[in-house]
Amino acid sequence: MRKNILRKIKIDNETYLWKRLHLHLTNYEYSKCVEKVVIYLEGYKKSPLQLSFREEDNLTLKSDVKKEKWSVGYPDDGVIWLYKYKPHLPNNKTYPVNKQQTDEINLNRPAVIAELIRYFLHNGWKPKESIRPYIIEDALRFLEIIALPKSTT
Repeated sequence: MRKNILRKIKIDNETYLWKRLHLHLTNYEYSKCVEKVVIYLEGYKKSPLQLSFREEDNLTLKSDVKKEKWSVGYPDDGVIWLYKYKPHLPNNKTYPVNKQQTDEINLNRPAVIAELIRYFLHNGWKPKESIRPYIIEDALRFLEIIALPKSTT
């Protein structure tokens, strides 16, 4: 397994270190895939922001998972996409390829990480004041709240 190297990003004159990992849950009901993002303010390694984007959490969102769900990327991809099921068109015609897959969020992109940092700094994460991790196990729900930059991987 390859080692995930911390990447640097500068926001508001502060340097943050971050990494993204693809993990699998041992206890799950729906799907075992998880994309995890860990972000540290440089010099404050004891108080990271830890975000787990679990496909499992579709069950707690307001959408109907049979019609719309967030799908967590393939191993080592880091991409989360909103899948919307569309029924077949009349006369057995189908939608063009990729019409089912709509929005994609690439957790490898610094612009996405910057938005996550800004959002959580304004909503509870205090890396300079805390001595423990700020953990969000159900970060999937924030994809609908935060205006994350969309990408095609």
